[in-house]
Amino acid sequence: MFKIGMALVAGAIAALAVGLAGLATEARFSTIFFRGLAGFIVAGLVSYLAAVILELKGWVGFDENIELPPETETREEENGEQEAEQEGEIPPEAGTEAGGEQFTPFSADNLKRVEPPPAP
Repeated sequence: MFKIGMALVAGAIAALAVGLAGLATEARFSTIFFRGLAGFIVAGLVSYLAAVILELKGWVGFDENIELPPETETREEENGEQEAEQEGEIPPEAGTEAGGEQFTPFSADNLKRVEPPPAP
């Protein structure tokens, strides 16, 4: 479905470009209409064929990425986060190990003071 929509949008943009070019050259409206129709069909077919070829080669998957992940994985993650929040613990961040460097919050004693520059 995405490929057809992409082809229609590409065709509409091509038809608008052809129509504006025809109006700028003061061509007859029938000429502008038929050239716009031809541009719509050609641009739509080219973009649709390009999308089909890219999908057949396996380089992109326009319609394959629509599936949602299974709900069991998300429910397990949510349950783990809720249990950690109830216990008062903060779950470790992704990519960090629990028990690594300890976090020390800022206080007035461990802040470095910087002197402002002298006034000119």
